[in-house]
Amino acid sequence: MKALTLSADFAPRPEYHLNERERTTHRIQAGSQVWKNPRIAVGTQPDPTPKDDEVIIQVGAVGICGSDMHMYEAAPDGYILYPGLTRFPNILGHEFSGKVVEVGKNVRDLKVGDLVTAEEIQWCGECPSCRRGFVNHCDNLEELGFTTPGAMAQYIPVRARYCWSIQEIADRVGDEHEALVMGAMVEPTGVSYHAMFNRIHTWQPGVYVAVFGAGPIGLAATALAAAAGASQVIVFDTSPSRREFALKLGATAAHDPVGIDLNAVLLDATYGRGVDFVVEAAGAPGHTLSPLTSALAVNATICHIGRSEKPTPLALEYYQVKGVQLAGSLGHAGHGTFQNVIRMMASGKLDLRPMVSARMALDDALSAFQRLGNRQDAKIILLPN
Repeated sequence: MKALTLSADFAPRPEYHLNERERTTHRIQAGSQVWKNPRIAVGTQPDPTPKDDEVIIQVGAVGICGSDMHMYEAAPDGYILYPGLTRFPNILGHEFSGKVVEVGKNVRDLKVGDLVTAEEIQWCGECPSCRRGFVNHCDNLEELGFTTPGAMAQYIPVRARYCWSIQEIADRVGDEHEALVMGAMVEPTGVSYHAMFNRIHTWQPGVYVAVFGAGPIGLAATALAAAAGASQVIVFDTSPSRREFALKLGATAAHDPVGIDLNAVLLDATYGRGVDFVVEAAGAPGHTLSPLTSALAVNATICHIGRSEKPTPLALEYYQVKGVQLAGSLGHAGHGTFQNVIRMMASGKLDLRPMVSARMALDDALSAFQRLGNRQDAKIILLPN
């Protein structure tokens, strides 16, 4: 089969101390501290065969995520930008959907021909964190497309328990190909859904919302906020084209944050009350959360999704006086997240296709990654088959 593989040099920074597991498995907790000189190429890999609890999925559509870009892109010193869990070489891709073409002998709930998407978070279900319900923080976590082979390939093996049917989306749109494109956006939408509705249960229809970052996660948060009854959704992004995508997906206003007073803009938009709900999806908290003070409403909630290694100063006096909640959020698994995102898409309340700026063949993946480097596209979907 064809597959896009990322390779990188194993070159731990002198100040980074590998633990024993990292040393023996090259499964690295902090990728940007170890992996250098990333490069991607489309080549040939053996066709997968299913283990007893797996299915083989013929990939119909796979999105290029900001995390994929941060594994592909390097800092001036050559190290990858992505700060999280990684192991290379590896097939990239974790936002995908496809059709089941083979099932393992112990699989009961899926059959050949089913249209599915799958969780990227590969939780074990047995560790203390999983048993407490925190599957996104599994002690034995593996991540599809980060530490295990991903979906930028014609076929991918996935444990059946991570798969979710998207048949009701196909029934809604009446087109299998379009359903597969929508299905490829369940995972990134699930990341925003988990942050906004699972991490802290403070969401109320009618809230004023600020979203920092209009990449795919921020755009998904924008669409979710609009669908869930926010009265205003105010988006900030430096890219003019991404601000336009935000307006198409339900933003009531979209601003370039450079050179403006964030607090003044938000207070003016909210009649002096401030924002009730903040989504940080830009991965730049020093420029988004640090200056946010007087524009935080009483009992405001901040969800931090964007990844950033840099220490961030926060005006905690405002948080304390106004009773602000700050929740870090990672992943999308558990809590019915995939089920509910799929249902919202199938109901017609949530359609992320307006953010898709291009659909390209897997053979053109390198061009797609290079094109995304200017941050003008919102989402490029690859079609491996």
